[in-house]
Amino acid sequence: MPDDPGLDETRIAECLQANYGLQAVSISFLPIGYDANAAVYRVVATDGADWFLKVRFGPLHEPVLQIPRALLDLGVRNVLAPVPTRSAALWCALDDAAVVLYPFIDGDNAMERGLTDEQWREFGATLRSIHDSGLDERFRGVLPRESFALPAAAVARQMFAEAANARGESAAAARLAAFLQERAGQIDDIVARAEGLGARLRARPFASVLCHADIHAANILVDEGGQIHLIDWDNPLIAPRERDLLFVVGSRIARDVLPREEVLFFAGYGPVAIDTDALIYYRYERSIEDIGEFGKSVFLDARLSEERRAEEAALLMGYFAPGGFLEPVETVNLHH
Repeated sequence: MPDDPGLDETRIAECLQANYGLQAVSISFLPIGYDANAAVYRVVATDGADWFLKVRFGPLHEPVLQIPRALLDLGVRNVLAPVPTRSAALWCALDDAAVVLYPFIDGDNAMERGLTDEQWREFGATLRSIHDSGLDERFRGVLPRESFALPAAAVARQMFAEAANARGESAAAARLAAFLQERAGQIDDIVARAEGLGARLRARPFASVLCHADIHAANILVDEGGQIHLIDWDNPLIAPRERDLLFVVGSRIARDVLPREEVLFFAGYGPVAIDTDALIYYRYERSIEDIGEFGKSVFLDARLSEERRAEEAALLMGYFAPGGFLEPVETVNLHH
């Protein structure tokens, strides 16, 4: 879980008043999520309304805010979009950070709460509406387009370089460095397999759609009334639909998806032919991406506490354990 970055709550309140006309009576840091470049807060206003505030450090790519708003404007249900400022912008500045305001959803994410049968069908129908929205054409040239070039490989290789030079300030980093050196051959094989699949997929035609690209159970909120909300549109991509179906078909990301849940999802999503090579490629890509990002965080993020560093190192090492995330990557059993 992220550490509190220690932002001045008075400055946040002044920003909300100036840009949204919102008078905050309390601002509470929420230790949720895994984005090291963002912090989130619950804001209670003088009128009793609750808001969810996201503060992003570093550059902000505006289409990540425009897309959920455009989906809502098209009538796609269950998408959480940012609230416009007084000037109709979808964010405002707070010193060197970007502030984005959302309605606060009182509920739990689907990783913790699970989904009912009807919610699985609704999730399927919502994702199909996103894929069929046609917004891939509107955002062509603005969003990245799938190239099967495996950019995560470069991050993983950087992480290995950092592991080789890891010093003794952090016990967690030292443990992870030793573990990765033992597993270097296995990780090389994984990267080579993914790169081979990518080369094969580049030679084949695909129908590309707008993909959320990270729509696992932790990014689906379920409110107290049972409505689902798709959140965290931080990395949308124009890609084959398998990029999103990765999180459903045999998925072990955030939580295991059971065969009966796949059936329910596709009852809402509708008929589709799934390219198994693309699905396997995306499973490898996700694994390599996580290995690289967790490793880079453990070795390079000076903001992490030692406790958080140890947690992230353990998550990465767990990928290689018996029954871990890497074990069933090549197995595809379709349940729809």
